[in-house]
Amino acid sequence: MSAGKTGAEPCVLVAEDDAEMRAAMVAALATALPDARVLAADGGAQAWEVLRQGGVDVLLADVVMPGLGGLELLQRARREPTLGNLYVVLITGLALPEELFAAMDHGADDCLLKPCRWDELAVRVRVGLRRVGNARSMAERALVLERLYDQQRDFLSLVSHEIRGPLAAMLSAASALKRYGRERPESLDRFATVIQQEGRRLTRLINNLLDLAKIEAGQIEWNVEPIALEELVRRVAGSFEALLGERNLTFKVDGWDSPVVVALDADKITQVLVNLLVNSIGHSPDGATVWMRYRPLDGGGARIEVEDEGAGIPPGAEERIFDRFHQANPGDTRGGSGLGLTISRQILERHGGRIWAEPNRPRGALFIMELPGGAAERTDGPVR
Repeated sequence: MSAGKTGAEPCVLVAEDDAEMRAAMVAALATALPDARVLAADGGAQAWEVLRQGGVDVLLADVVMPGLGGLELLQRARREPTLGNLYVVLITGLALPEELFAAMDHGADDCLLKPCRWDELAVRVRVGLRRVGNARSMAERALVLERLYDQQRDFLSLVSHEIRGPLAAMLSAASALKRYGRERPESLDRFATVIQQEGRRLTRLINNLLDLAKIEAGQIEWNVEPIALEELVRRVAGSFEALLGERNLTFKVDGWDSPVVVALDADKITQVLVNLLVNSIGHSPDGATVWMRYRPLDGGGARIEVEDEGAGIPPGAEERIFDRFHQANPGDTRGGSGLGLTISRQILERHGGRIWAEPNRPRGALFIMELPGGAAERTDGPVR
């Protein structure tokens, strides 16, 4: 067997027992199709071994060859599921129309009579390569559509499951109010609180779903401009003062001596920081400390961390917590939608950055996000 080029380019296999004819066909195709790889086999048996290895798009097979002839080779190929996209051109010296039709009826895609013109041979092969490419493209699109359908089905299932929770709690509390409100006025505040809390939880869930859908559909406008991280961190920290005071938590910011300016969408990155702080505060015991640190990266950009002293992330779940609706602690009743980290990762990726949870920590959770600003050097250790 002889070969022309190697690589991922389209591949044509010539199966011809006549050495002179085989060499002429390979030379003609190599000249006419410079972007294709042209292989040659001296008979059907050798051609079959090449086909079994995969990667051949078009087979040119002489009908009459010693041992394994072109028709037998064709039949083997059509029985092999992995060769479903193979385009087969049979080459024959038979002139009777009935015999040509019989050859085509065996499953050949095309048929050529010897002697053939080299320009006609090249055109027939080019057509075959184009059809194989189209078939492969359609198969890939079908797989993408199938995956999207499965994702949509799973997403709708998760959404319906998540919405049922707060709705059931609200309806239960409302029914209790209607039934016992007058008889037990002391229960009014308790049931009203349940309705209020679950209503807020449902609102957060719906808002997060809308945000995620807009981001994935590319329907969100991004307003990227340079901003000093000190200003952004100060703004976020101020919005959590009351909640931190209620929980008796300490919030510490470890900044940089000089201004750290990064081009970003301030509203979107603020949303990420809020998501991270909500998680950290929600999982921190009373009296604990929550840290936010930031520093510039070599080459531009910045690194921001949010760390807490809570129970931490279960080993092996550091990536799963970024999945939709994933709860690090199932049964947690603190009202998270399970979408905050998913949205945060989407926002960071749209900025060309990344976000992750530091693994193998003995205590607490540490979330790290990096924003680009040129050829930033990415490191995986915490900011110290």
